[in-house]
Amino acid sequence: MGTVKQMLEIEIYNQTHQQEWDNFVGASRNGTFMQQRNFLNYHPADRFIDCSLMVYNSHRKLIAVIPAAQKMTEQKKVFSSYPGASHGGIIVDQRFGTSEAMALIPLLTEHCKSNRFDAIEIKMIPRIYHFWPSDEIDFALRYYGFSIGRTELATALPLKELAEPSDYLIESTQRNIRKAQKLGVTIEESHDLTTYWRILTNNLKERHNAEPTHTLAEILDLTNRYPESIKLFAAFLQGEMVSGVVAFLLNSRVINCFYIASDNRYQSLRSGELLFYQLISWGMKKGFYYLDWGISTEDKGLKINQGLFDFKEKFGGRGVLREMYNLELFDD
Repeated sequence: MGTVKQMLEIEIYNQTHQQEWDNFVGASRNGTFMQQRNFLNYHPADRFIDCSLMVYNSHRKLIAVIPAAQKMTEQKKVFSSYPGASHGGIIVDQRFGTSEAMALIPLLTEHCKSNRFDAIEIKMIPRIYHFWPSDEIDFALRYYGFSIGRTELATALPLKELAEPSDYLIESTQRNIRKAQKLGVTIEESHDLTTYWRILTNNLKERHNAEPTHTLAEILDLTNRYPESIKLFAAFLQGEMVSGVVAFLLNSRVINCFYIASDNRYQSLRSGELLFYQLISWGMKKGFYYLDWGISTEDKGLKINQGLFDFKEKFGGRGVLREMYNLELFDD
């Protein structure tokens, strides 16, 4: 194959490795806190069967981690990037190169076969979160037969390219921002997740007949785990919360808008536009590279919510792929 043969060893993660794992992800070149055990462990112990892996080189140095859990899909046992996270990927250190990638993927495949998994699914971390190029992982996955099993589309705004928060705002959005300000809407960082969760829950139920991914107890738990990295920015009118966004500062590069919701009774205030205008300004001042609004595709990428895309794009946001690689391990 023309690659230097690397001697790598895979070990199954257990909780005695938590500190080593979390330190590694924190110093990695493509990780976020969503791959740390401190985040993943908020899930109840019986929700997922953890099968995460740690990868060591011949010098017993940890060079990669793979957060994963077992899931059943159509009676197939699947080695899957953690179902309780937006993405999982393969997290690597700065020195991880092409030869390591070309050695790791066959090793991962053999490990999964020997543990009688029927398939592998890996949800990659979008490239805007990477501190350094990491596409040797994608290359190795494709080289060894993985295919794109699912693609979703998120929207992100490159904050470093802006001179002013309003650089790419369309005229109607600028008018709505001025309207909200004139009506007395203010934007503040808030700790009142209880009120926001009521707005969010009502919003999702009315619009989609759905529930938030996290319960209030879970988001409070996560906020306690990451007090500086999970923030609620909210719009208020005369002291009453009318809309908000829960932002996950997943690493020092990207602000991820995990939950966006407004009280339907106050739609005419156009508080959402002012909220994001202020969040863009905050992110620029804090030195973030991107504001990621998350996906506007539904049903695993098969349905396009054009209204949601339009809302995010009127701030200047544009498309960022979320890709999932898939490999069937045994012929039917």
